[in-house]
Amino acid sequence: PRSPSGQGARTLAPAMANEANKKLLLKNQAYLARLLYQILSCNAIYCVYRVWYHWDSFSRWHITGELLMLCLYFAMYRFLASAASPRHAPLAQGGALISAGSDLDSKGVIEYTWDLLYTTMFVQLATGLLSDWFALVAVVPPCIGFYYAWTQYVYPWISKPDELDAAQEASKKQKSKYGRAR
Repeated sequence: PRSPSGQGARTLAPAMANEANKKLLLKNQAYLARLLYQILSCNAIYCVYRVWYHWDSFSRWHITGELLMLCLYFAMYRFLASAASPRHAPLAQGGALISAGSDLDSKGVIEYTWDLLYTTMFVQLATGLLSDWFALVAVVPPCIGFYYAWTQYVYPWISKPDELDAAQEASKKQKSKYGRAR
């Protein structure tokens, strides 16, 4: 299609190229808003049911656990929000959207953060509504992280033999060569 200025599709290209960034920005904002509502609703359910209905069994351990959950929620939400934060051009240059931030559906660390968030929500609701023994589920993600760190990084690093210098290898070869000749 031709534009009113007569330049054809070239005038539409920058706007169309930035359309994907705008869609990603809106999608990330929707994810973060939904996540905030989920976190607030989990905490509201926990506080109303566990604190209000079961005040007689509410102890310092429960307060400590709730504070730990709040710290975890805050850290993971801030991580996702910083990963999804957009970059804009300076206002002197028009303030256009340069980057919409990372996609919150991507694999890797962002995916692990989502897994930790949902595990934290499950632990909070299960300990609040069902039994305090569900707090042991919170031990599973660090164990998995330790297993992956051990198998992928630590064990290969400590089990790898030291590499010899090229000069040391040459002298070893030379000694073995002369040792056989005698």
